[in-house]
Amino acid sequence: MKAAFYTGTRSGWRGIGNVLVRWRLGSPISHCELVFEPGDGVDDLMPRDGQTMLPTTQPVAGEYWCASSSATDPMPTWSPRRAGKSGGVRFKRIDVSDRSKWLMVDLGWMSTTQRRIAAQWFADHQGAMYDWQGIVGFLAWPVPNKADRWTCHEALAAALGIAGSHRLNPASLCEVLTWRGRA
Repeated sequence: MKAAFYTGTRSGWRGIGNVLVRWRLGSPISHCELVFEPGDGVDDLMPRDGQTMLPTTQPVAGEYWCASSSATDPMPTWSPRRAGKSGGVRFKRIDVSDRSKWLMVDLGWMSTTQRRIAAQWFADHQGAMYDWQGIVGFLAWPVPNKADRWTCHEALAAALGIAGSHRLNPASLCEVLTWRGRA
């Protein structure tokens, strides 16, 4: 299992979001994903998306199952909540091989049980809403009910059992996981 941190810039207005997040954080990182790999012991927890007959962590056309929360990605048709709606916790196949766009942090220190807990967290939260309140910050204070709304770094940190996920950002989560791997 790996954590992938996005350092590229998407095209169009989504790219503006990448630039703004990186500028605000003073970091090359604007987004993060949890990457599931063969041997993680979580095949049975992966979605069935029509590309494969059985749930599996095997890559398809170089794309791995990744999990995160995205502001703009539509929820897949097989999502148990909010299918077709935009923004929220989701699994998505992504090619994370381009090292000019992705910084990879190996999570080899995680036990099989910890990997299963992380995968189950994403399966249980699939379709939960994106945390716009957390992104907008003080401007969104009137927005009620923060419960079950997640940004990318909040979702990853929560799935990995890191307390206080709302206090992190993609760059600080990268640092936490990098240092954890060195311990």
